[in-house]
Amino acid sequence: MSQNNPPVFLSYAFRPFFLLAGLYAVLALALWITGFHGLRWPGAPLVISSLWHAREMALGFGGGVVAGFLLTAVASWTGRTPLRGPWLLVLVAAWLAGRLAATLGGGLPAPWLAVIDLAFPVLLAVFAGREIVGGGSRRNYGIAAITWVLPALVLLYHLGEAGIIPGADRLCATVMVHLLMLLIAVVGGRVIPLFTANWLRMRGDSRPPPTVRPLLDPLAIALVAVAGAADTLAPDTLPAGLACLLAGAVNLWRLNGWQGSKALSNPLLWSLHLAYACAAAGYVLLGATALGLPLPRTAALHLLTIGGISGMILAMMTRVALGHTGRPLVVVRPIAVAYVLLALAAVLRSFGPLLPGPYMAMIDTAALLWVAAFSLFLWVYAPILTGPRADQ
Repeated sequence: MSQNNPPVFLSYAFRPFFLLAGLYAVLALALWITGFHGLRWPGAPLVISSLWHAREMALGFGGGVVAGFLLTAVASWTGRTPLRGPWLLVLVAAWLAGRLAATLGGGLPAPWLAVIDLAFPVLLAVFAGREIVGGGSRRNYGIAAITWVLPALVLLYHLGEAGIIPGADRLCATVMVHLLMLLIAVVGGRVIPLFTANWLRMRGDSRPPPTVRPLLDPLAIALVAVAGAADTLAPDTLPAGLACLLAGAVNLWRLNGWQGSKALSNPLLWSLHLAYACAAAGYVLLGATALGLPLPRTAALHLLTIGGISGMILAMMTRVALGHTGRPLVVVRPIAVAYVLLALAAVLRSFGPLLPGPYMAMIDTAALLWVAAFSLFLWVYAPILTGPRADQ
């Protein structure tokens, strides 16, 4: 296998990482629900906690998708040859090793678990930084810097889990969520209005949405960073509540300017708008719980993580895979159903405590909806991600 003529599956980072992340979305959630009901699987971690769930959803599932998307996009940003072949295989192997250690390495010594877990985020930061800086893509230097935050967080997480820095594991799990949301605020703020404007222009709309708003866009991104910091350092306090409310409100205002109501006939577009709406509304709900709304913080957080982050991940994976394999930007009906199932999972998991009926049954149902959504993704997209381009 050579760098210049790799197998199709290793020709772009989105191919292996989107497929493996989809598989892990199903597997990790199934394992978590099993553990949540008090059952253990062979090789399970000594403690199957909510922190394990949060880390694996953020670092395992989310980190894999970020790697696939970022290393594919960097090639477009810089004009350089994308990471492919042997080096891409090394990165994929590091991700797989981390996930295997997290799910089946319960008997391994803690230092070994930490080293295995750190390999993927360190390599991702090295590869992303090499491509962005080497390609002179100054606009994306900030993204290169953000990738180095991830290995630092993983290291702190393990130091906290080992008791060396008490509480660091909980803090880092929260930061990982807000870090993903910050990436969505940056990248989503570029692509959602651009994709929407291009589609509306093709349909003859004389007033498509602006793709850049010099004052609002930086403000919306900065408020997400502030809200994330406040929610991490002082959750359930007045300052954190106000910061989250403000971040959510400004990002809803930002979203409104992208004219998503004009794109309701296009699932590839409305799924992006819906995910961003869930993310912004998640901050509003998180702020409201901090200010006294009788809803558990974890329930509010799931509107941000399932509806917002995971919804954006599903929407972007389906679009990127089509565009980079030479296929028309049109999704089949099962994928549109998957978008809806994931949004329903977010609503049920977030507002379940306010609804009549057994709470555990609602959690189980939300998990089933999640598994169904990503199973549909795998069914439709596994042949696309592993096969050749359609235009060759």
